[in-house]
Amino acid sequence: MGCQNVQKNAKIRTVAVLCAILLILGIALFGCFGQIRSSLQQQLMSSIEGMAEQNVILVEKEVSTRFRLLSGLARESGGDEKIIVNKLQGFVETYQFKRIGYIAADGTAETTDGYRLNMSDRDFFQQSMRGKNFLTDAFEDRIDTSHETINVFSVPVYEKERKTVKGVLFATCKDEMLEGCLKNEIFEGQAFNYIIKIDGTIVATSGNSKELGIGRNIFNTDVSEDERDDYAGDLMLSNMKEGKSGYGLDPKRKEVSLYYYMPLKIEESGEPWYVVTAVEDSVLTSRMQVVMDAINSLMVIILVVISVSVGVYIYSWRQSKKELMSLAYQDPVTLGDNFAAFKKKAKSKKDSVGWLIAMDVTDFKLINSTCGVKKGDEMLRVIWEIFEIETGENELAAHANADRFILFWMDENQENIKQRLEHVIRKIEEIPERLEIPNLFPVFGIFHTIVLDEIDPLYGNAVQAKHQIKGRRDRHYIFYDELNHESIQENRELEEHFETALENEEFEIWYQPKYSAHSRKLVGAEALVRWRRADGALIPPLKFIPLFERNGNIIRLDEYVFRAVCRQQKEWQKQGQKMLPVSVNISRVSLYYSSVVGKYESIIRSFDLDSKYIQLEITESATIDNNEIFNLLEQFHTAGFKILLDDFGSGYSSLAALNRMHFDTIKLDKSLVDYIGDDNGEKLLNSITKLAQSFGMEITAEGVETVEQLMFLCNLDCDDIQGYYFSRPLPVKEYEECLKEACM
Repeated sequence: MGCQNVQKNAKIRTVAVLCAILLILGIALFGCFGQIRSSLQQQLMSSIEGMAEQNVILVEKEVSTRFRLLSGLARESGGDEKIIVNKLQGFVETYQFKRIGYIAADGTAETTDGYRLNMSDRDFFQQSMRGKNFLTDAFEDRIDTSHETINVFSVPVYEKERKTVKGVLFATCKDEMLEGCLKNEIFEGQAFNYIIKIDGTIVATSGNSKELGIGRNIFNTDVSEDERDDYAGDLMLSNMKEGKSGYGLDPKRKEVSLYYYMPLKIEESGEPWYVVTAVEDSVLTSRMQVVMDAINSLMVIILVVISVSVGVYIYSWRQSKKELMSLAYQDPVTLGDNFAAFKKKAKSKKDSVGWLIAMDVTDFKLINSTCGVKKGDEMLRVIWEIFEIETGENELAAHANADRFILFWMDENQENIKQRLEHVIRKIEEIPERLEIPNLFPVFGIFHTIVLDEIDPLYGNAVQAKHQIKGRRDRHYIFYDELNHESIQENRELEEHFETALENEEFEIWYQPKYSAHSRKLVGAEALVRWRRADGALIPPLKFIPLFERNGNIIRLDEYVFRAVCRQQKEWQKQGQKMLPVSVNISRVSLYYSSVVGKYESIIRSFDLDSKYIQLEITESATIDNNEIFNLLEQFHTAGFKILLDDFGSGYSSLAALNRMHFDTIKLDKSLVDYIGDDNGEKLLNSITKLAQSFGMEITAEGVETVEQLMFLCNLDCDDIQGYYFSRPLPVKEYEECLKEACM
């Protein structure tokens, strides 16, 4: 009997131990599952917020661009109905409007697609007649029978003195305009994006919503009261009224569905709009399915054999953690460390002294656009292989994003860092021949650090240094200590005032006269830009042109100058002035813009100006590593423009380019003209001019300052002369006097 009790007690203890182990394992598994779910949910929420921010930027930029265009057209037209209706069809096609129209003060409207009707009852007409820019909600087009959903942009058109609103200029966009800004490929297309008003009414969608469309309200659904989550909806409404962003659950049902809402800064919409990005719970569930299956299998095994279950659990948990770590810290392109892994590993080297290096490849987008994304990714992987080999055991390297890499090298000697970088640069420059891609030009910014604590600001310093030489071809790397920080602050102020300068027309057009080498008569001019600040200070182009080429603002400045020259030429034509061609510079950055030819052709047509009065200057550097330049030149010629090759001989000269590309004129750079008086230099000039003339090109010499230079160039049969010998660059009024003298 005693033995039986002992055995019974032993069984009870065994069962109790087994139950305790199962309970502990169950609690551990539940906790692990919760941790995994929480980690995945945080990643999901962060992705949703990032996508919402991207959508806000795209929508605000699209709306702002179209209002700037309409405002510019309204100022240029001065309310002339014929100009608007007959001359703006090109803008409809270029900017993908459905129509542009002008509404007179009495409500009579005429559109580019041939409609004439009374629109005095339209809300946007009444708003803009009060002097407001206005963007409507989405509604059905009532002008034609297409029943398409549209949005309307409208701006007031003022009298010349800008005191009285004379009419309204409006442009109609199909709902695809906003829909295109909201489309995305994230989460395999399972994310839904909306633009809503603060009462919940949908203004636009990403087009993939299964339930909600334009005009419906996200708070009004067909679900029962038990399924609704009124708290989520009330909180969202309250936050939106206060202009706040936030996360939440789907306001129309208790079923988990994450979303993020963020305000749009579009004052023209009349009332506040919000972008809402939502992702169904099935996305999170599907991403967790593998982990859930493993845990369920593990639970079954635990019930069969506890010891095996414990081992399987530990193995599964470690594998899951490893998988999450891989997702969080592995770069999908190089399969090496990403920026997050770099920052994590840097914590173990907090007190290390070394060099933080930021690197990217100049014009990397050319690789993707001309050779394909796969070839671009292959190039990034080869660069990563180089960094893996050249980075020491105790050093760090990672692929940050796009073509950007970050390194931490611990060599104390700066000269050694330079030698290592030179070695890496040589290896990267060998990649194009191996992969059959355009030449690569890597750029490095280096910051010396004695405390590797906060990576972001340190990396920011390295990036700031790199940006100072980005776009140049004379050096591959720069140390942060070399920077002129006073100049950096000055550049930052120029960038911040760029928009205001455009709006206030602070950029002035000056004219550098061109004279015939033989007759000494005025034959044209080159348009140059100067920046006169509100206080009257004149900023020279060398201060802002390179800066705007780096940050992309040069595209808008190029268009501004081209439009201003067209406007001035047309004005002189109306005044009966003698018409001479004016050449306008187009930067290499603008030439990468896909529709640059169509845009410039549309602008000159809007002024009803013959293209023979506007010539285009393209610098030699713009022809380097741009495989599309040949096609662009042909398109410009087809549009009637003459093309001048500027700065020929400034350092990038390729005589082969003269044979491959059709230029009407080459402009000899001042550096070549300064060779006059040197035997070898004069021989070089003679050879270049003879070669260009044999191709049927005209010759313009820049920077001519002495009579000796002039006589030598005349003997070479040079066509035109530009330089201080005849005239410095002139403000528009002084150049106009030159035109008048040329007519006498």
